[in-house]
Amino acid sequence: MEVKIVCMDENYYFRLGIAEILKELMLPGARVTFLTGAHAHSLQQADLNIINVSQWRLFMCQPAYRFRKPGSLLLVFTESANDFKSEILPVCYQALTVIGRKETIRQVRDKIARAWLKAQDEGTKTYLPSDCVGCSYSRISLVQLQVLSFLKKGKSVRQIAQSLDLSIKTIYAHKYNVMKKFDLKGEKEFYSFLNDLTLLELYKGVVEEKNAF
Repeated sequence: MEVKIVCMDENYYFRLGIAEILKELMLPGARVTFLTGAHAHSLQQADLNIINVSQWRLFMCQPAYRFRKPGSLLLVFTESANDFKSEILPVCYQALTVIGRKETIRQVRDKIARAWLKAQDEGTKTYLPSDCVGCSYSRISLVQLQVLSFLKKGKSVRQIAQSLDLSIKTIYAHKYNVMKKFDLKGEKEFYSFLNDLTLLELYKGVVEEKNAF
């Protein structure tokens, strides 16, 4: 049996660990193949998709997922699985399996096993491209785009307020609403988020395929 994986973590030991867990779950002779990239062609073949990216990216639309293989698994590794609320994410992410980075090998193995069995159940609803219609992924407003553009340039809140003819309180409110929309905790996460994505991606709410994951 061959299990094909799209994994966005290049760490050799991480991949080796995942491969050993899968071999233990399937059959000792199972062959694990890591596919290159997260483009449409790889997603059409992958049985398992492992996401290890900044959490705020999960609130945005990733068009490549329209090509996902039916019944394939989505795993995401986060700092804390208990704080993760998949129900507020775009529809293609709501069936993902969340794994905390500090969980034991046994916990990771058990979660993957349960997800695999559920995905193979014919009664389980799988993601369909048509589910994208009406999906409420996160994106920013035009005014928020202007505020973030100035922040990217290193402007102070006072300077931004003057440039946009708005109050300082309003500028802080827009910044707070963006942080709330993408579940950003603190200034460090906010500026990492700001530097991770383009303003156009944030405005459209869509991560371009070349920047996916």
